[in-house]
Amino acid sequence: MIYDIDIAYVIAAAIFAVSWGVLWGIKKVIIGRLARLAEKTEGDLDDALVSILETINPLVLGVAALDVAIRFSGAPALLTRFVSAAFLIALVYQVSVGVARVVDVAIQKKQGKRVHTNQKAAVNFLSVSVKWLIWLLGGLLVLSNLGVDITALIAGLGIGGVAIALALQNVLSDLFASFSIYFDKPFEVGDFIIVGANMGTVEKIGIKTTRLRALQGEEIVISNAELTTARIQNFKKMRERRVVVQIGVLYETPHELLKEIPALIKSAFSGLDKVRFDRANLATYADFSINYELVYYVLSGDYNEYMNINEQALLDIKAMFDAKGIVFAYPTQTLYVKK
Repeated sequence: MIYDIDIAYVIAAAIFAVSWGVLWGIKKVIIGRLARLAEKTEGDLDDALVSILETINPLVLGVAALDVAIRFSGAPALLTRFVSAAFLIALVYQVSVGVARVVDVAIQKKQGKRVHTNQKAAVNFLSVSVKWLIWLLGGLLVLSNLGVDITALIAGLGIGGVAIALALQNVLSDLFASFSIYFDKPFEVGDFIIVGANMGTVEKIGIKTTRLRALQGEEIVISNAELTTARIQNFKKMRERRVVVQIGVLYETPHELLKEIPALIKSAFSGLDKVRFDRANLATYADFSINYELVYYVLSGDYNEYMNINEQALLDIKAMFDAKGIVFAYPTQTLYVKK
């Protein structure tokens, strides 16, 4: 009888060694081929698969090989159940690690290089929360397969979650709003935005609030939940700026000069960079002036650059008008006295 037991152990050890070697070899071969394929392609999928396969723990392969050896060696039922339970725990552990790695890869691909330091807190919180959820589900799966009744545990977790959500309703609202801002990116740090009556440059996007630096210098703190429901004007996203200018001249201006004014205005933009001239037309007869409407585009979103271009254009128009003897209108009244 002792001889039979020894033979069974030898057979189990041999099966274990062969199984572990086969699993380890399969892992190495797959990773090697995927790594060579990843070097030839520009996509991220093969790199992600290599990264996930590299997380497979040798101990998990050992437990899998031990489970195979025990099943084929005719070991006692108690030992078989124990090893099967260990294999289940190891398998759930490895799957959880792999899924957590997928979450990391997905978040890194989403954020790229555009995530500002102030946004990392929200990203890290999201990553940690998802990983905790993965481990919680994995733990419940293990307990369920081991014969533990998890119904009461799930009910308790649900009630506790509802209670926490109600207590932290406002905080969670801002938290999920920060995730919405992170993924949708209506603005980023450094953008100049207008939200309702407030305007300023975005300095920080936090988990609960976003902070703007106003033109006057003060800091404006706005909750993220408010930002996701408000209408936001983002001037940093501006590719070009449409400018409309009204120019009024005296009624006494001769007819021939009135006809020359649109061409004069257009010529003032011929030497300016980053400008697309649209039109100049006589628009209206006002109370004390004949008004022309000038429309042009500044091919930049920078406000200071727009102001410099606009200043230079208006100065050139004034110089041309002076050379032609065209006088800008100013508020006047003519009084007629009847004798």
